[in-house]
Amino acid sequence: MATIERSQQLDFDAPVDAVLRMLTDADFYRAKYETLGFEALKVTEEKAGDADFAVRANYRTQTELPLPGWARKVMPDTIQVEQIDQWQQDGAAGNITIRIQGTPVQIEARMGLKDRGGASSNHIDWRFSCSVPLIGGRVAELLADDVCSKAERDHEYGRKRAAEYQE
Repeated sequence: MATIERSQQLDFDAPVDAVLRMLTDADFYRAKYETLGFEALKVTEEKAGDADFAVRANYRTQTELPLPGWARKVMPDTIQVEQIDQWQQDGAAGNITIRIQGTPVQIEARMGLKDRGGASSNHIDWRFSCSVPLIGGRVAELLADDVCSKAERDHEYGRKRAAEYQE
């Protein structure tokens, strides 16, 4: 299985407590995914394992992977996604799990909010895996590029909304 790891730091102009309130609000995720144009959207809030908060989103979206035609059997243009975001109550630890239906890929991330003197940042450590022989490494690398790019776009939406969650 080929695996690629990436890290991102996403900064907010709002303090950790406000960002955590936003990231533990299922309505925030619903509005974000609708704004980003995801189709067949269903968002549910739940508890999961050790997490104090978890939100599960199911949606359909387009991939932006520049794969040749023969590789589209691994990752089609339109995908059905299940994404689970989990957070501990203090925001120090969170997880993301992304499952793409009918594909041999796995996407997971560990994350945590850090104070930056009245502002905050979310540090994310991603892990992308693909179990297809020969091309799995290339698919995982392209998937990492695609997901990290989309995480930046998601983050821009969150940066704009974070101020609404300050007390």
